[in-house]
Amino acid sequence: MLEVRGLCKSYGGRQVLAPVSFALPPGQCLGLAGSNGSGKSTLLRLLAQVERPDGGNVLYQGRGVLGDRQFLRRTLGYVPQQAGLAPGLSVERQLVLWQRACGLAGALPGDVLELLGLEPLLRRPADALSGGMARRVSIAMALLSRPRLLLMDEATAGLDGAYTPRLLDWLEGFLAQGGSMIWCSHHPDELERLCGAVLRLEEGRLLE
Repeated sequence: MLEVRGLCKSYGGRQVLAPVSFALPPGQCLGLAGSNGSGKSTLLRLLAQVERPDGGNVLYQGRGVLGDRQFLRRTLGYVPQQAGLAPGLSVERQLVLWQRACGLAGALPGDVLELLGLEPLLRRPADALSGGMARRVSIAMALLSRPRLLLMDEATAGLDGAYTPRLLDWLEGFLAQGGSMIWCSHHPDELERLCGAVLRLEEGRLLE
């Protein structure tokens, strides 16, 4: 169970995310919807601990996880809006280094490579990838540690055509096996397919 209690954020004295609270049980997907700039990505960055909240707490299975590196590396998988790959590194090197950062050894998981069609791209440097290819690598990095909680920020945006249905099918299986997910999307059909409930944000506030 993921519990978010009063998480909030301001920049330069301007509140971009009012206190947000919700719970996400295992096997459930919570959708995030709202216009651009509504606070969706800010909320996911706070949950992924890319940024620090100004207040509030995040608990997983009853335990506070803010600042918990083990939780971030082994339990949580995060796909940001921008892939953020290191341009000088090959796809394979990016994945291997991230796998090591998660405390894992051995070969890259073949099922993840197959799901996202990465075998032909492994030797390519990140700066030679199209936007859709980079998105596939970013998703693979989120899945390497076999996380139980996924944060997906517009994960299908720019994704090469055939991979969107494959990813959505895989995510349905992930949820059926007890995984939890927060899915941020502008596509109502994706929200309807994956999410048991949808939170709507506008100007940093939850709509009732």
